[in-house]
Amino acid sequence: MSRKIYLFFLAVFFLLPQGHAAPCYGTKMPKQFQWFWGSEVNYIAKRNLEANHGEFRSGQAFLTGSFGITDWLCFDGAAGQGFVKYTPPDIQEIDYDSAFAGKYGFRIRLYGDEGSFLRSVFGFQHISVHPRHESINNVKRKIIFDDWQFSLLVSCEKIEKFTPYIGAKVSRGDLIEWFDDNRERRKSEDAEFIGLVCGFNFFITQNLWLTFEGRYFDEKAASVGATYSF
Repeated sequence: MSRKIYLFFLAVFFLLPQGHAAPCYGTKMPKQFQWFWGSEVNYIAKRNLEANHGEFRSGQAFLTGSFGITDWLCFDGAAGQGFVKYTPPDIQEIDYDSAFAGKYGFRIRLYGDEGSFLRSVFGFQHISVHPRHESINNVKRKIIFDDWQFSLLVSCEKIEKFTPYIGAKVSRGDLIEWFDDNRERRKSEDAEFIGLVCGFNFFITQNLWLTFEGRYFDEKAASVGATYSF
């Protein structure tokens, strides 16, 4: 499939009304058949739910991997643990302890070859957090946090040991909750907002770098990670 066809289908997904937050990874991507491995901590300080269903926060710690399918397309994946702290409208905050969390996504380099001053990257990321069950007032409660994100980033590639990037994203973070056998999906209130992404990569060596990122408006979140290229 040609690059133009890939970009066409991704543009269609991006424009869908439900086109849906997770770390964006920045604009540094592995070349074809190259691996990036690393670790990452992501923290969502606050996200409101629609229809007065309360608010929640979440944190995750991941081992991450990225693989270059081509020089302009890569697959991102991660596995680790995450927690959710949910404050419903009727009771105090429920602390769902850490358990499995996973992440996957992809990125496409739209502009900027090796040596370019600017680079732009389009990406999709999805996080799913499955914390431990809780029992509140003898009612068994279970929750899953689902987080989707599409982003478009632009970076400056000509600053020594430092690559800043900025961009926009659309995202949606839902809670799927069970009360005993009753299941409800509670959608994020701020999914209609365009979010702002600001971050940078700091290169310790040519093959090792740190990533710091903040995300605003649609959510209040930040992440930090370390990555090594092989």
